[in-house]
Amino acid sequence: MRVLGDELPYARWLLLKLRDRRTDSPTFRYYMREAGRLLAIMSSAELEWTKETVTTPLGVQTEELSLAAPPLLVGVLGAALPLLEGFSEVYPQAPVGLVAARRLEDRDGVRVELYYRRLPRVHEGVAVVLDPMLATGRTLDRVISEVKSLGSGKVIVGSIIASKQGLSFILSRHPDVSIYTLAVDPELNASFFIVPGLGDAGDRGLGVSPP
Repeated sequence: MRVLGDELPYARWLLLKLRDRRTDSPTFRYYMREAGRLLAIMSSAELEWTKETVTTPLGVQTEELSLAAPPLLVGVLGAALPLLEGFSEVYPQAPVGLVAARRLEDRDGVRVELYYRRLPRVHEGVAVVLDPMLATGRTLDRVISEVKSLGSGKVIVGSIIASKQGLSFILSRHPDVSIYTLAVDPELNASFFIVPGLGDAGDRGLGVSPP
């Protein structure tokens, strides 16, 4: 796991903008996209690269790296859309998958149901699951399991803020997953919002509130 806010002042500056309740929806989306770009770049070492020879304008050949295969980008609707845009700017050839989840209560407790799923039938390469708020981890756990069922050899998680509780749960369920986040916040409130957090990332990014 890497907490980018512990390494990069730029990540903390993005958090300043995203946490601020005065940040309007268009500006919030802009900084979410920037955070997506940062997460994509910082997690690039997790992908497979090959050496490629290139000829410079001076007529000299040299070796650099080329992406062997783009990752599958999986966004959790709707909060992850700006984050997904940022990743797509770094990897424009990457296929995109979308899922939407809801929590249901029954006699056995709370379970997560994926009520929308737009994913390939098979994907054996690297997959990146994007969910800006890793709160309880229940939804992310369900999505990671779904992505693994496609055959993905490696799963990376990109988030803006994670709770300590959610991180502990995901790492206990999926110790093989690499997690990249800008910050880890200490707790969840009674409504399962991360505290201090940044509020509802979906509502703030979309600019609308549910009825």
